[in-house]
Amino acid sequence: MSLHRTWIELDERALVANIQTLKRMAGGARFCAIVKADGYGHGMKEIAQIAGRNGVDAFGVDTIDEGLFLRAIFPGALILVLGYTMRDRFAEALSENIDLTVYDADAIKSLESEALRRASTAHIHLKLETGTARQGVLPELLSDVLKTIASCPHVRLEGISTHFATIEDTADTRFATQQVCRFREMEAQVKSMGFRPAWIHCACSAAIILYPDTHGTLVRGGIAMYGLWPSASAELTARKNLIKCDLSPVLAWKTRIAQVKSFPTGTPIGYGLTETTKRPSRIAVIPVGYYDGYDRGLSSVGDALVNGHRCKVMGRVCMNMMMIDVSEVPNVTPEQEVVLLGRSGRHEIAAGELAQKIGTIPYEIVTRINPLLPRILV
Repeated sequence: MSLHRTWIELDERALVANIQTLKRMAGGARFCAIVKADGYGHGMKEIAQIAGRNGVDAFGVDTIDEGLFLRAIFPGALILVLGYTMRDRFAEALSENIDLTVYDADAIKSLESEALRRASTAHIHLKLETGTARQGVLPELLSDVLKTIASCPHVRLEGISTHFATIEDTADTRFATQQVCRFREMEAQVKSMGFRPAWIHCACSAAIILYPDTHGTLVRGGIAMYGLWPSASAELTARKNLIKCDLSPVLAWKTRIAQVKSFPTGTPIGYGLTETTKRPSRIAVIPVGYYDGYDRGLSSVGDALVNGHRCKVMGRVCMNMMMIDVSEVPNVTPEQEVVLLGRSGRHEIAAGELAQKIGTIPYEIVTRINPLLPRILV
């Protein structure tokens, strides 16, 4: 029995199986485990250690701090910072041999100065803008940026990358196809100027599964590594095309009942008196709220599982607690286990279900789980 009142369980076998599935689908491309955002809310340290024990030696993070944390665990791994790195942090990246994503000449010049000062080499991945309007070198500026790299002997172009805006939308692939074409054109321009980057990467989870021609020499395994499909349409397309890709959710979120009380019909529940009991009811208080990452939008619409029974969230989700209706569950007692995400008996609450109820995506459901909650391997 867990000694925690609220905790996250990580299914190691599910994670390993997902990694093996994606690596198989990636063919000869190197597999980079994306562990940014605290491992998509699962726990970066725990996820990276499991991945590292199972043949993964490349990791994608968002910040230099995440990269430094992983470098202490994996001295020889490829660690790539995908997000923005402030120039004041370049020295740390050089010192710890961490690859940086860059997309402008000024950053490249700053890296050259720092690398020259340290008599070292900066390893960069050039992000190419192909259609997300986020990070990336615009096509019309690529030539000038490449000339800057060529003039910096202490900067090595290790990789080029881009990211897709609509790759999960399998109903209309025109924009994604356009992005692939732009990336190929820019890749050709990079090579025409004499560069031979080792890592050509644009494939995220959906592209790994559905579009082998995007794999390049490196793929970035994100949401699918955690056992969640990038979109319902991506899953449907994979099934329709008989693509063998079995993914198992890695994360389960559990808590305990703190108190059980009986109330008559018409009793208001929680802040704002937004919901009242429609029958004589037993209401359980559980010690989870929006501070823990359980979205307030799930007030009165979410469910939890108690001993294999679905129990409706009653009233507003509070900061550190909420109430559920356990009227149909026999013999409910304090400290009994409650499942917020995961399976109990024949019922399962998936991240996609919660996301649909509040008009968001499964990514947000899991990444917003409080990183202070304990992660336990099972």
